[in-house]
Amino acid sequence: MSSMRLVAIALFACSLAVPAFAQAPVPAETPDSTSVAVSEPATTHATAPAPAALQVPPLRPVSSTIFEEGNPFKLSATDFKKFFGAETAKTLAFASIFAIASAPWDREGVNNGFGIPTTVFESGNVIGSVIFQVGAGLATAGIGKATGNQKLGYAGRDIVRAQVLSQGIVQAIKFSARRERPDFSNNKSFPSGHSASMFSTATVLHRYYGWKVGVPAYALGGYVALARLAWNRHHASDVVMGAGFGIAAARTVTMSIGKSKFNLGVQPQAGGASVNFTKIYQ
Repeated sequence: MSSMRLVAIALFACSLAVPAFAQAPVPAETPDSTSVAVSEPATTHATAPAPAALQVPPLRPVSSTIFEEGNPFKLSATDFKKFFGAETAKTLAFASIFAIASAPWDREGVNNGFGIPTTVFESGNVIGSVIFQVGAGLATAGIGKATGNQKLGYAGRDIVRAQVLSQGIVQAIKFSARRERPDFSNNKSFPSGHSASMFSTATVLHRYYGWKVGVPAYALGGYVALARLAWNRHHASDVVMGAGFGIAAARTVTMSIGKSKFNLGVQPQAGGASVNFTKIYQ
């Protein structure tokens, strides 16, 4: 198989992430407060003593914070419900188009591993495994908690959530589609679980840290996809659709990333009160 075709397959998988790059990275938390004072009109009568200040507690935030609280495995129950929506349909539609485009190369890889030296891609089989990715997510979450880095901690947690969601969907499809692997080892070829795992992690990192982290993460996803072809474990369309499911799962668990939080409070003042609006970008 020509090197140009191999590059095209990797680009097919990586290009599924292009719509995600429209999402801006998460900026640092910065409050922007605006105070609107409301007072009674002036009168010509004698001024009465100012009343004692009232103690009015601030109102609760009118929108949820950027990060969902909770254990990643408990949150996964709601993640599966959120997965089946318009955003997922759009991502998988793009993936399907690229998978169909790569289908003519499926048979060419049967029993020859696409002619790629397996030693070059040996580590891709390890990096892309769900066990490795879940472990990396838990380690990241632990480091974030230990160092007080809330953003890093939540990023690690969401990597785990994305793994649970993507593998839950992918494994269900594997047992339903029953597509035979190119090496004829079993009938669980479609879609690629390794590709789904790596691309879900890459998408979470991109959503949290922007393109500077996203680009190398997606490139690593392309490397993992090629590794599965090199070892003759998947057809080209398998890894492309696996990438699509991974991206869709990660976007599902990071829906709240980039949203802002509004706080509303009332502060009593002599002869009136002030209403304070605070917008926090996170």
